[in-house]
Amino acid sequence: MNIIICPDTLSLEKFNLKVLEWVNLNDFEMELVDFQSSTIWKEKFVILRNELEEIQRDRAIGKLIGNIGDKILKVWNEIPKDYSTLKIVVLAIFSIFSSTYSCESLFSEINFIKPDLRNELTNECSVACTLLKVTNYKPNINELASSVQQQKSHQNK
Repeated sequence: MNIIICPDTLSLEKFNLKVLEWVNLNDFEMELVDFQSSTIWKEKFVILRNELEEIQRDRAIGKLIGNIGDKILKVWNEIPKDYSTLKIVVLAIFSIFSSTYSCESLFSEINFIKPDLRNELTNECSVACTLLKVTNYKPNINELASSVQQQKSHQNK
């Protein structure tokens, strides 16, 4: 797992390459060596690790600022196509955890939305309820409400 946040210091001898049957290992090794010799990318990952430590310190004192996953993905998305094999391996490893979490969360939400007693719920309604429940979108209710004209009283006619 160190390859996700420490590719600049990862030793190939300690990395289990057997699990990467689907990857061209020669390309992977060459890209990793080239990557580790790049001072630009070494510095990016030093900065990333410092930011992750800062997020962890903030969480320890009760501040919930910053998302670790977003920080890691941002850095990996900046990496050029020259390191495509390395990037594919890391994103595949990184997605294992997020997809498992997302899947388990989705099943929990579906069980809440459509329990046995709500068997009349249509598939379209069930899908809409599920999408609303798992979305990250947070509407600004005050702004939306201020843009809607309030209903006038019918007694003043």
